[in-house]
Amino acid sequence: MGSSPAGRASKPPPATSIRDTARVSARARELPPLLGEPGLGDAVDRLVAVAAPRAIVPGWATVELDRAEHELRSPAGPSRLAAADRAADDAIDVATDHLLGARARLVGLERDRRVVLLEPSTEGPLAAALARHGEGWLAAYLLAAPGAAARVRGAGHRLSAPGRGPFGVQRRVLVGRRDGPFILLVERD
Repeated sequence: MGSSPAGRASKPPPATSIRDTARVSARARELPPLLGEPGLGDAVDRLVAVAAPRAIVPGWATVELDRAEHELRSPAGPSRLAAADRAADDAIDVATDHLLGARARLVGLERDRRVVLLEPSTEGPLAAALARHGEGWLAAYLLAAPGAAARVRGAGHRLSAPGRGPFGVQRRVLVGRRDGPFILLVERD
């Protein structure tokens, strides 16, 4: 914290999302601000522009899937989730996210939207992210057509080796810190 001329502590400026700017695509605005996102600069918007995903599915990191699902269904819900997007009745455990070291549960929301709840299954990247940032929006799955990985690499971004995840084979885009937030690219027909 800084101090004011009178010697009183001043509040730090509020954290903002890069998606608060006018230059951000409508698709990128669908994603809630990720914890630790300011450290990514404009990488999320650039990745969305290059990968051209058909959908972006946010990932909520938690230490307990059942509690997080219950909170998602409650009127208050997780922060930054609009009341109109309360969870619908469908939720399904999906494939483990091997790149993050997490069990995953896909929860359907109203208005044809989805959220992936992620709970650590190893002492891997997601566990480290939870230790650093706490529970919250820590992942974004970019669901794109085949060829997106080549375009992302061509734009100068590094990708991890492929691994299984909740939507099939995925690659982690290696931007920002190792302990998140995480951008995962999934190529699907």
